[in-house]
Amino acid sequence: MVLNKFILLLISSPLLSFVAEGICVPRNVSNPEATGPAFVLGPALSFPSSAPVQAPLHPTDPSPSPQASSPSPAVSPTKSISILPPPSNNYALTKICGLTDHPAECIATIAPFLTGKTDPISVLKLGMQALHKKFEEATAVATKLNKDPSSSAVVKDSLDTCLESFDSGMSDLNDALIAISSHDIGKLSTMLSATITYPDTCEEAFAEQSGLDSPMKEMDRKLTTLASINLAISASLHWS
Repeated sequence: MVLNKFILLLISSPLLSFVAEGICVPRNVSNPEATGPAFVLGPALSFPSSAPVQAPLHPTDPSPSPQASSPSPAVSPTKSISILPPPSNNYALTKICGLTDHPAECIATIAPFLTGKTDPISVLKLGMQALHKKFEEATAVATKLNKDPSSSAVVKDSLDTCLESFDSGMSDLNDALIAISSHDIGKLSTMLSATITYPDTCEEAFAEQSGLDSPMKEMDRKLTTLASINLAISASLHWS
C-alpha cells in the first residue's frame, strides 16, 4: 500500500511541475503570439540624394550669386541736360530770338550764358560776345593754316584777307559795345551790319581763285549766322 502511494507521487511530480510553469508566468515576459512580431521602422522618406549630406565646403570656383547671375535691369536712356534757361526766362528769350532768322541757333548760343534779367540789350550783348569769340577762333584757324608749309601761296594770300576781315570784325564789335552804352542806335546798326560782311569777304577771297576751295567755309558760315542774329536783335531796340 505504501509502495503504491510512492509510485503515484513520482508520476504526478512532472505533471505538477509542468502545470506550475504554465501558471506561474513571469509578469515581465510578454507573449510573442499575443503582441505579434516587432515593427521595424524603415528609412525616413526624403528626396533622393546622390551623396550623403555633409557640411558645406568652400568651393574653389564659387558660382555666381542669384543677384550676379540674374539679368541686369534695363538701363533707361540718359536724360539730356537742357541748355535752356529757367522757365521764367525761357519765354522772354524765345520771344527775342524769334525776331531773328535763326531762332534755334540764337537760343542755343545765348541760353547757356543768360543769368538774371532777360531783355533785348542783355541778349544782344551776349550775342556780341559770342560773335567776338567766334572771330577769335576763326583767326586762330586761319593763322595756323597760313603758317602751314603745305599751304600754297594762293591759299596764304586768301587767308591774309580773312585775317584782316576777322580783325576788323572784332574791332567793330568793340565799337558797337560803346554805341550801346551811349544809346547810339545809328552807330550800333552800322557796326553790326559791317560784321556780316567780313565772313563774305573771306569767302570771296577764295572764290576769286579758280578751283580753290575755302578751308574757312564752315567757320565763315557760323560767323555770318551770329552776326545776323545780333543785327536782328538790335533792330528791336528803341531809345528815346
